[in-house]
Amino acid sequence: MSVKKIKTFKGFTLVELLVVVAIIGILGAVGTIAYNGYTKGARVTAAKNTLMQISLAQSEHFSNAGFYWTSGEDCADSYTKEAGNAVNQEVGNNLFSNANYIDSKIEFYFCVEDEGGASGFIATAVYKDGSCTLTVNDTNTVDDSSC
Repeated sequence: MSVKKIKTFKGFTLVELLVVVAIIGILGAVGTIAYNGYTKGARVTAAKNTLMQISLAQSEHFSNAGFYWTSGEDCADSYTKEAGNAVNQEVGNNLFSNANYIDSKIEFYFCVEDEGGASGFIATAVYKDGSCTLTVNDTNTVDDSSC
């Protein structure tokens, strides 16, 4: 009588490995998209906080000097990387006595414009690619409708 031996294989088949790799790839793609949305949301929140700090510093400046500080007549040219970093440092120097007060890692450029002379200002934060604009005025009202 002959005895048949059953062969057992140890390990995974190629199909099983490909299925696992495909599942890991899909989860990685979903995770990356979620992470990018999270980081953009964190940057927007940091920019809102900075705008509120600018608004508070403006209130203090108005109490001391009788007028609001502005970074220029028109902020339209301030939203490029070089000009934006320079204006961020100018805002930091004049309102917070620290050129590096505004963190460049949030990737927003800030500018403070005159709105009605000594009676008002509007501070604007624009995301580096122009996809998001935040504003705050002398009544501490933040407008984030474009983000």
